[in-house]
Amino acid sequence: MACLGLAGLAAQQTGASVAQDKPVTLAYKFPEGKALAYRTSGNETQNMDVMGQSISTLSRNSLEFSLKPKGLKDNNFTLGVTIDAFKISVESPQGTTSPDPATVNGKTFDMVLSGLGKISDVSGASSIQYNMGETGKRNIAAGFQAFFPDLPDHPVKTGDTWQSDTTIVDKSDTSEIKIALKNEHKLDGFETVDGYECARVKATAKGTLAGVIEQGGMTLNLEGTIQGTQTWYFAIKEGIYVKGDEKSSTAGTVTAGSPANLTIPITAESQGETRLLKK
Repeated sequence: MACLGLAGLAAQQTGASVAQDKPVTLAYKFPEGKALAYRTSGNETQNMDVMGQSISTLSRNSLEFSLKPKGLKDNNFTLGVTIDAFKISVESPQGTTSPDPATVNGKTFDMVLSGLGKISDVSGASSIQYNMGETGKRNIAAGFQAFFPDLPDHPVKTGDTWQSDTTIVDKSDTSEIKIALKNEHKLDGFETVDGYECARVKATAKGTLAGVIEQGGMTLNLEGTIQGTQTWYFAIKEGIYVKGDEKSSTAGTVTAGSPANLTIPITAESQGETRLLKK
């Protein structure tokens, strides 16, 4: 479950439930030569209480990218990722900040993942950067570190559950934030989505975030907890992630040391979606 969250942009047709009584095996399949394209979009509202004054920030983002399978090595898939369309806007009391999409669009990197969706390498994405003004340069790597949902390592039937862990490290030239999540997935049933016979999975996540932010010559320490829910759909026969919708909430504190000696409560609510695009 990604935390860098995601608005209805792709046409979708959800049909009646698919009858399925036997256990199914879920595994990603990326045959060479068969490209895929996705769109993710979302928004987050963040609220801080600074000495009795409420400060709100609204972030919106959307991203379209293509995946080109490059083959299988040591039971891991290598996928060539191309950024097709990128947009972020952040609205705060200081105004609206939107980076130049030309610094990201058209850039490429390789992603390595297992047949169960565990991503082991997106390091190339760290070099794809954009400028967020006063908060410095950021990169797109965090948005891909947990893009694919984790699949079970055994056949499952309706009602079965499995667990997974997610770690996301979001680095910029002014901050480093680590998110650690414990996820529980439940096979909730089966549906036909966009012509694919899919497993429908409902997931919950709980975890923590912690990090350091350098701002205005001051070091800020961030600590908090996260909880979220996600419903995602996986095409059983084709081995393709088709669709996902998620919501999450965060509560924590930002602590500023000397000379400010401030502790600032912070909360955030986010929602996002992922869609497989027709090509």
